[in-house]
Amino acid sequence: MDPFWASLGCAGYFLAILFRALRYKWLIYSKDISLNELFRISVFYNLSLMVLPSKLGELSYPYFLNKISGVNLTEGLASLIASRVYDFFVILVIFLFASIGFQSLFKVNILFIILLFILLIGLVLLVFFHMNHLLKFISRVIEKLSKRVRREKSKPFQWVQRKIHETAEDFYAIKARKTYLPVALTSLISWIMVFLAFYAFMRGFGISIPFLDVVFGSAVAVIANALPIGSLGNWGTLEAGWAAGFLIIGLPKGKAIASGFGVHILIFVICVVFGFMSWVTLKK
Repeated sequence: MDPFWASLGCAGYFLAILFRALRYKWLIYSKDISLNELFRISVFYNLSLMVLPSKLGELSYPYFLNKISGVNLTEGLASLIASRVYDFFVILVIFLFASIGFQSLFKVNILFIILLFILLIGLVLLVFFHMNHLLKFISRVIEKLSKRVRREKSKPFQWVQRKIHETAEDFYAIKARKTYLPVALTSLISWIMVFLAFYAFMRGFGISIPFLDVVFGSAVAVIANALPIGSLGNWGTLEAGWAAGFLIIGLPKGKAIASGFGVHILIFVICVVFGFMSWVTLKK
């Protein structure tokens, strides 16, 4: 591994976490939390995603936000959902532009691909702007279900219904801030930093391919990683998506598989180091 490219990749991933922390600052409405504190929370959250089974790591964000900053769990969950919607939107846009450069790989007209992605982006935006109504609808469904099974006085049912309703209210409060542009920009910059880190790591492994190729291949891995089929720390899922993405652009099978595991290991090491440093400074 070339030290120069490894250092560049580490710097890129550091900036990605930093801009995600800045994004959370725009999303959280109940109190003003320092960027330094949100950066620590983002580091712990990223580390949890890499060590906890399936998608349980996602729940670590509202947990750490509550324990470290005292933010209500439902607000933390609402800001997490909002951030993930922004992530999905940005990834779709990036993947759309990256796909245009590889239109010869697809057996369908490029116009169809563009229309498909526009439809998906529109669907994401529709879900985002109506998320609070969707959550309230789920809350009402749970209420009716509890009555149907005659468990309306059951504390677990009441707790779940109440928390979903509170999350809907928090999501509405987040939307009311109308911080769409700064949150979208920080999300975009964060993902650009991630792709730059991936590019640097690939160069460090001695694999010299255009940046657009790295964006396309790794975007496939990111989309695959978002599917609800994650394993422990998403090990295996990310690598499968990575290998598929880079095989599409013509990278040899051995390099596609090996680089996927290599990048995942490097990111894990970075998260462990950042996590330890954040924990030490937090204890002080």
